[in-house]
Amino acid sequence: MTDGETYKEISRGKKLASDVAAAAIIIAAGALLLGLGIGTDVDMNKLVVPAVLSAIGLILIVSALIQFNTVTMYLSMLFLVSAAVSFVAHYTPATYSQLWPTYILAPAVASLATMFMSGDFKFHIRLIVLFGVPAILLSLMSFGVVGLRIILPALIVFAGLAALYVALAVRGTTEE
Repeated sequence: MTDGETYKEISRGKKLASDVAAAAIIIAAGALLLGLGIGTDVDMNKLVVPAVLSAIGLILIVSALIQFNTVTMYLSMLFLVSAAVSFVAHYTPATYSQLWPTYILAPAVASLATMFMSGDFKFHIRLIVLFGVPAILLSLMSFGVVGLRIILPALIVFAGLAALYVALAVRGTTEE
């Protein structure tokens, strides 16, 4: 928060709407898990974690939209990306050993969603590039497209370019 910003308390109506939405999502997630646990032969060990992560992500995204809160939006995307990775790992031939770079991509996805709410496009595009490029490179390696002997030098070059960008971008600022 900058010196000129003031903290704005959200209204009771928005708090109530967020709380009711959260309760509804929790009830729906529990009912879904209960229904699948009773009426089907679904492996609940594979379903519980992604379902809970999805529910938390949905609660946070609904709350972010109701309260217009960029931090909550960012957090919701982190939970939803984690839930997506878990679903994909459990229900497709892809494994966690192939999908782990998606966790590096998660801040880029969260910044993409938050960028539109905050309106600070330049800042979020930098974060998307900072996390997106390594995630894509590491995904190529984890799926066996390119080996470590190519990826590691590419990551080092990217880190150098990022350091050069930071050095040139802050040249006009003063030290505090």
